[in-house]
Amino acid sequence: MVYAATVQTYCIGERRGYSEGSEHVNNPLDLDSMIDRGQGPKIVAIGGGTGVSTLLRGLKCRTSNLTAIVTVADDGGSSGRLREELRMPPPGDARSCLLALSEAGPLMDELLDHRFHDDSELRGHSVGNLVLAALYEKQGGFQDALEAAAVLLGASGRVVPVSDRADLVLMAQTYSGTVVRGESAVGIAPEPVRRVWLEPGGARASEAALSAIRQADLIVIGPGSLYTSILTNFLLPEIGEAVAASNAPTVLVCNVATQYHETDSFTAADHLAVFHAHSGVSVSHFLVNSKVPEAHGEPRQSPVPPVSEVNGFDGVLVSVDVIDDDMPARHDPQKLACALMGILRDNAAEWRTSRASDSMCPVSAGREG
Repeated sequence: MVYAATVQTYCIGERRGYSEGSEHVNNPLDLDSMIDRGQGPKIVAIGGGTGVSTLLRGLKCRTSNLTAIVTVADDGGSSGRLREELRMPPPGDARSCLLALSEAGPLMDELLDHRFHDDSELRGHSVGNLVLAALYEKQGGFQDALEAAAVLLGASGRVVPVSDRADLVLMAQTYSGTVVRGESAVGIAPEPVRRVWLEPGGARASEAALSAIRQADLIVIGPGSLYTSILTNFLLPEIGEAVAASNAPTVLVCNVATQYHETDSFTAADHLAVFHAHSGVSVSHFLVNSKVPEAHGEPRQSPVPPVSEVNGFDGVLVSVDVIDDDMPARHDPQKLACALMGILRDNAAEWRTSRASDSMCPVSAGREG
């Protein structure tokens, strides 16, 4: 059966303040009461790279109960070199998310993002990656290193690796049957990707990641590179199983623009279809951009066209202007955060309505099956 999604359009209004604290695992939230008590919902963001760090910059104004779950399959640049030389998980995506959550100020951001450009062995390394590498050796583990870095930066939340392993390799097969090895190679595959997987097989998701998902009041997937930042997390089956088992709203955030090589010519429906095919997760909400930018400004990228329905999707299609007007190929952190908080608020209102209805119908409270 083909379903047409329910369409909701949110008006981006003024920001509401959310800070720390939360309710019981997966309990629907009275957000207005939480605001009055100075608390905030537990939100989990799954992905990596620029997309999720953009998301975190907006959400940290609403709650400090943020957890970013990041991929550990990066094998390029500074991250790839540190991974190979120190046998540690790649730090790049985690660094970006920590900086997005940081309250340390712009000078610290600039320092930790600084890359060495001389001809020494440090060439190409970012200061932040080196700090995480030092904390990894000092703390004896990557998760402990990330926790220490969060304290140093005064982060409004935490970052956890999707797996504790340091040897995961992203693999892909193109439609012609060519096999591509490594995240950096998959991202520039010469032809469309048919499927992706991780090697070695049998890798397990980290308990920190699974625990965060189980406790989430809202789960946000993306935005970001579809194959190399988002799907890599769901190639560990336990992640998809945990998301599917959650009672929290699960939102897939569609990219506002295609990505050269990786998602050339993709529509919103293509993003959703590829995500579902690889993860097996049926999200409750699909958030798409509704605004067509006047100028795109990014080479080799095209806007993902707005849609009013996605055939086969029986969740809620949320259509809203989330474009950064200065960089139309990216999301605006505040617009995106407002739309997500609207989803969370509406979900809480729906739960309260259904509970009130149930309380007037004694049969419904005790029926079986």
